[in-house]
Amino acid sequence: MEKTLVLIKPDAMVKHLAGNVISDLYGTGLKMIGLKLVNVQRELAEQHYSEHKGKPFFEKLIEHITGKLHGNENVIAIAYEGEDAIKKVRNAAGKTHPEEADYFTIRGKYGRHVSSTNCFENVIHASDSPESGKREIALWFDEDELINQS
Repeated sequence: MEKTLVLIKPDAMVKHLAGNVISDLYGTGLKMIGLKLVNVQRELAEQHYSEHKGKPFFEKLIEHITGKLHGNENVIAIAYEGEDAIKKVRNAAGKTHPEEADYFTIRGKYGRHVSSTNCFENVIHASDSPESGKREIALWFDEDELINQS
């Protein structure tokens, strides 16, 4: 059984899309094993995006996930478990760049590029591998916050 992390980002929270995103993800058939509202601080954001440190877009990622670009610092973190969890969530999410995402995916329906902040509002983060899923869930959840489904 794979585990994956989904973050409903501040741009989705500001637009009141959390329920729509969770509903869309329900269709994957995966088990939700953890869910919480997080006020993301810089330290957590930097740990989450550590593989991008030093890249030109790193600071924009930090500003986005901490809510500085949207006047809202809240993120919903969700841990899912199930067969092919990574693939199922990433298929539901669509391509990272919202303007390239299929119209029926989460990012295709709700994402956009905002020229005033030069930010790609892609609504959610989804783990890209079983290894990153495990690492990310451990960053965002304490062991006792997860329901053991296995």
